Amino acid sequence: MEDSSLPAKGHYKQELDRGLRVLGNVMITISGVAPTAGVFIMAPVALWIAGTGAFWAFIIAAVIGVGMAFSYAEVGTAFPVTGGEWALVSRVLGRPLGFISLVFMLISVIVIPSSIAIGAGQYLSVIWPGQDPNLVGAILMLVVGGLAVLQIKTNAIVQGVLLAIELIAVLSVTILGFVNVNQSGMVLLDPVAYDGGTAISVGIGTIMAATAIAIFAYNGYGGAIVFSEETKGARHSVARAILWVLLIAVLAQFIPVTAAILGAPSLPDFLGSDTPMSYILTSLGGDTMNTIVSLLVFVAIFNGCLAVVVLMSRILFGSGRDKIWPEPISTWLSKIHPKYKTPWVAALVMAVIGAILTATTSKMAVITFTGMIVACTYALIAISAIAVRIRYKDLPDHYMMPLWPLWPIIALIGVGYVISQQTWQDILIVVGAAVAALIYYYAYLWPRRDTKWIMLDVVEEEPATSAERG
Repeated sequence: MEDSSLPAKGHYKQELDRGLRVLGNVMITISGVAPTAGVFIMAPVALWIAGTGAFWAFIIAAVIGVGMAFSYAEVGTAFPVTGGEWALVSRVLGRPLGFISLVFMLISVIVIPSSIAIGAGQYLSVIWPGQDPNLVGAILMLVVGGLAVLQIKTNAIVQGVLLAIELIAVLSVTILGFVNVNQSGMVLLDPVAYDGGTAISVGIGTIMAATAIAIFAYNGYGGAIVFSEETKGARHSVARAILWVLLIAVLAQFIPVTAAILGAPSLPDFLGSDTPMSYILTSLGGDTMNTIVSLLVFVAIFNGCLAVVVLMSRILFGSGRDKIWPEPISTWLSKIHPKYKTPWVAALVMAVIGAILTATTSKMAVITFTGMIVACTYALIAISAIAVRIRYKDLPDHYMMPLWPLWPIIALIGVGYVISQQTWQDILIVVGAAVAALIYYYAYLWPRRDTKWIMLDVVEEEPATSAERG
């Protein structure tokens, strides 16, 4: 493995608009997590896999999430650069593993918003029956691509307003479930699924398979690091944003999923429904309630896709700025809008590719495969969180997690077990992606290492005031 120390070629320029504080970062990042979409689109997949064992899957995923949040916070503030996970892994573990991380992220760039957008049609069908959900999702991706070009502060405000509206849907499921408890708590303590109407016990292996979906549902809190060059006082405030986003994501998904399980009038009907949360809304709240909340879910999907495109465009921008791709691709991806100071080409490219995938794929395949990609990315970040203190002794003052290295070790154990429970098909696809990444790296980047992948020092920033950090 080559030396991954920072090259002495100066610092990046402050090209992006450093207009976010902690709250703005949280608004964009939690919108990218899309907790409402997690409840209505991701959670049903966990319920189909593990039945009421989804309750435990979301708990285990939350524990892993704490370990990962601390890992993201420490590594991300040690190197507060735009680009996300791959930019961090490259600096701590070396460029080969960094490029594998980038390829994993590029797959996520395309797949994550698409997995959310595909679900838009299902919930829009309450007022537009018979529409093609794939077509609806593709159109949605193109629209949010245009909005993602706007100034970062504008997007933070828009997404904050939409987030407040969409969380009404999550609150509705929570209230209906807990007010109308129809199931014993034993269905949580002794989880069951149904096969042809017959109850079957759910084992730990099945729960861990569903945990990959729950990890995916919570995923996105680490996205706060992507806005490091747009957040004031990044070496400390980004860590606070990560931890706040994880807390909100867990509470906004674990609680309503638990409420839905306990409130289900019929567990076989609930677990067997194509849209389990709509079943809860209709059976406990009536058709009108289902219609209103379904429209709120559509707003959530729109908001989530917008936030993810905003976030992922920074990842593409970072790869272009570092000259990882052949020209003129790197130059195009690194272009900044002259007025809004946003990576506009990267945003549009991301939206177009996402629209194509959304129009041609299935939700189930997208969600299960992406859960595996996310787990592997987590493993690289957790290892980086252990290695960064060993390799770098003189970094500028930044956030340092408590009880190091306990949290990244906990995350690694959890993620490793989750990966071991996935299908061989998904594992082989991930391994294939990693091999393809290494082939590109050693065939194209390594021979051109003097002119390609120009990894500079982080952007210099004036010390943040206490107001900016808050």
